[in-house]
Amino acid sequence: MRVFEHLRLHPERPQLRQIRRAAELLRQGLFVAVPTDTTYALMCRPDASAAVDAIRQLRRLDDSHLWALACADLSMAGGCVRIDNQAHRILKRCLPGPYTFILPASASLPRRIFGKRKDVGIRMPDHPIASMLLEECGEVLLTTTLAFPGQLEPAFDPDEFVPLLKNQSCAVLDAGWGGLVSSTVVDLCADEPLLWRAGAGEWPA
Repeated sequence: MRVFEHLRLHPERPQLRQIRRAAELLRQGLFVAVPTDTTYALMCRPDASAAVDAIRQLRRLDDSHLWALACADLSMAGGCVRIDNQAHRILKRCLPGPYTFILPASASLPRRIFGKRKDVGIRMPDHPIASMLLEECGEVLLTTTLAFPGQLEPAFDPDEFVPLLKNQSCAVLDAGWGGLVSSTVVDLCADEPLLWRAGAGEWPA
């Protein structure tokens, strides 16, 4: 049975009951559209197969798509990636913030999603709603930008993208307009950090 919920939240003082409802829907296997410090993002639990497949179909993603993992803190991230001393210093300085850091993957990553990848992106959004949701869930969530095929920019206006999601089993955490600039992506797998994509976060940070 399809479930769709449009949850309206204050962008700076999110209502806890709405956050808890979104976490409950995630645990039921749905995906959610969440405002972050960059753009709206689609998030779901890594073991929510139907939600993963729905996001792939919605965005027309193939198996090569580079999913990221959203986490509440470095301790949570440490269960998915290996963090050496240099990476730890950079992460402490930059996160939470508008960055995605590529790090060596641990053996716990689900192969159905990541295949044999040896690295994965980590996001720790600096946004009250995203942060509260991740803390309430208590686990990492798969995340990718909310964007629709054929559109050049991420979806930013809930009045426009909510009608496009109503036929999905998902929830929208609506905090008004989102951003248009994606995160800055930096690879920390080598000896020196490597900028993959310039975005909302300044680099060098």
